[in-house]
Amino acid sequence: MKVQTISTKELREDFSKLKSAMEEGKSLLLLYRSRPLAEIKPVKQQTQKLRSFSLREMKQWIADDQLTEKQQRRIEAIINRLP
Repeated sequence: MKVQTISTKELREDFSKLKSAMEEGKSLLLLYRSRPLAEIKPVKQQTQKLRSFSLREMKQWIADDQLTEKQQRRIEAIINRLP
């Protein structure tokens, strides 16, 4: 697989090229005066696992937070709209 290169001039003048490559998961070799300077790699996105919990647990966490009555009512209204 051929490594894609980008010059420091291209980096300054056309950042969108670098951004597009990163979004596609590609690594780039950054050249300065036609010599390799750095390898630029995209950051791996960590997938977050959703945590499941019961309605009772959620209400207990809210109660433990010592919210004002107004905040409590707003949160309860949101909970009541959940499927």
